[in-house]
Amino acid sequence: MERRMPKRHIQQTKPPAKKMAKNISSFAFFAGLLVIVAIAFFYVQKDKTEDAVTSSNNVSEAERLISKDLEVGYPDTPAEVMKLFGRINQCIYNSNMSDKQFDELLTQMRLLYSNSLLSQNSFEEHREDLKAEIKAFREVKRRIVNYTVEKSSSVQYKTIENQDCAFVQMAYFMSEKGNYTKSFQDYILVKENGKWKILSFKKNVSPNAQE
Repeated sequence: MERRMPKRHIQQTKPPAKKMAKNISSFAFFAGLLVIVAIAFFYVQKDKTEDAVTSSNNVSEAERLISKDLEVGYPDTPAEVMKLFGRINQCIYNSNMSDKQFDELLTQMRLLYSNSLLSQNSFEEHREDLKAEIKAFREVKRRIVNYTVEKSSSVQYKTIENQDCAFVQMAYFMSEKGNYTKSFQDYILVKENGKWKILSFKKNVSPNAQE
C-alpha cells in the first residue's frame, strides 16, 4: 500500500525586497516631512530675528545716546565734544522717536552747552524751536548724511576774558531730493569746571567754505 506523505501548510510571505522597499519608502516620507518642518521652523525664526533686529536698529542709536552717562564719561577734548554733538544732531533730525525720547535726547544735547548758552535758551524754548526746525527740515525731505569735525591738531585755542576757549569747525553733508550739499559751522567752546562746553556757533560764510 502506497504511503502518502502528509501535506504541509506552507505560509506565504512577502518577498523581502518588497518589504524593505516599503520600509525605506515610509522612512523617506517621514524624513522628508521632518526636513520640511525644520526648514519652515528655521525661516519663521529667521523672520522673527530679522524683525527684532530691525526694530532694535530703529531705536538703538537714540537709546545709546540717551543712556550715555555724561557725568562720568564726558568727552575729553573740544573735537570729541563736537563729534558727540554732531552724532546727537544727526539722530534727532533724521530719526522718528517718541516725545519722551526726544526730550531725553535734547537733555543730553544741552549737557554739552555752556551755562551762558543755556541761560539764553530755556528747555521749553529750545524744544519748540528745534521741533519747528526739524519739521521744516523734513518737509523738503532733507537729511544729515554725515558730518566731520576738524582734527584736534587743527583746533585753535585762545584765552578770552580769562576763559580758555577753543575754536572748532564742523562740516555737515546733507541730502535733499537727490541733491547733496555741504555746509560749515564754526563753534566756540569754553572750559567750565574742567569740561569743554559749547558757548556759541554760527554758519561759516567765508569764500573758502563750499556750499
